[in-house]
Amino acid sequence: MSIVWVRNKVRAYTIFYCERGMIPDYLMLGHFTRDLLPDGSIAPGGTAFYAARTGDKLGKRVGVVSAPVDLPADWPDSIALSFRPELSPPTFENRYTPEGRVQILHTDSGMISLADIPPDWQQAPVIHLGPIAAEIPEAFVAAFPNALLGVTPQGWMRSWGELPGPISYHPWQPTPDILAQIDAVVLSIEDVRGDEQLVQMYAASCPLVVLTRSVQGATLFLHGEPHHIAAFPAVERDPTGAGDVFAAALLVRLHETNDPFEAARFAACVAAGSVEGRGVSAVPTRAEVEQRLQQNELRVSEVKVEW
Repeated sequence: MSIVWVRNKVRAYTIFYCERGMIPDYLMLGHFTRDLLPDGSIAPGGTAFYAARTGDKLGKRVGVVSAPVDLPADWPDSIALSFRPELSPPTFENRYTPEGRVQILHTDSGMISLADIPPDWQQAPVIHLGPIAAEIPEAFVAAFPNALLGVTPQGWMRSWGELPGPISYHPWQPTPDILAQIDAVVLSIEDVRGDEQLVQMYAASCPLVVLTRSVQGATLFLHGEPHHIAAFPAVERDPTGAGDVFAAALLVRLHETNDPFEAARFAACVAAGSVEGRGVSAVPTRAEVEQRLQQNELRVSEVKVEW
């Protein structure tokens, strides 16, 4: 393991698995989580966990800024990590009741600031804001004007009281100016509790919004106009993290092609592959994605529009 200590005027941060001066192709900002499982064991998770692994599998240099967490032994050395040593990751638990799932937050974590992001990393061409527990300031949308900026706002839709305690939903209601500074928003129909009007409000100001609908595919809003994206055929075994995989793949391909429809088709293929096995290891490689795309025809209501 290569460890590089870097100190700035505000605080120290630790970078693991990183060459000096390396600029990630894909920068993920958001905490890894500690997920409390029914048997009492702890597993890492969160948007950062699935999105970073997706970017790596697709051949990109990936960087993650997070609170420190114990990662699996087979976690790739190629993913660069910048940890705030004084923070601890948020801890989540899912409890299943007759009324449905209740999500419990056991421990919170601190905010990520610009000072926590290595200066070279701030020049990354693709930056993904993936708050899991409101740890990313909304003001970050204006901090990276030269990047393709993607947002998965799930963590901005959560609120809680005394810990440990249940997480409550509250709609994310950014201003039109905030939305206009984001290149792509990706979220699920579950994230918004079925509130399609809220998503349409996002799409009125953000140039690209994708609402995923599990096996029903997704709706891609391009400058407010909706287009159906069909789900890619898959034999589902474990859907955990599929939305995060979709978002990461979409941003990667969007940067490569500047074609929202091609990016959505690609992301649907990657996400479909990710649900056919257990855990993050099922995320397909670039070669596997390309092979799957060649073997399957995916119908997309595609309208070529300059965006």
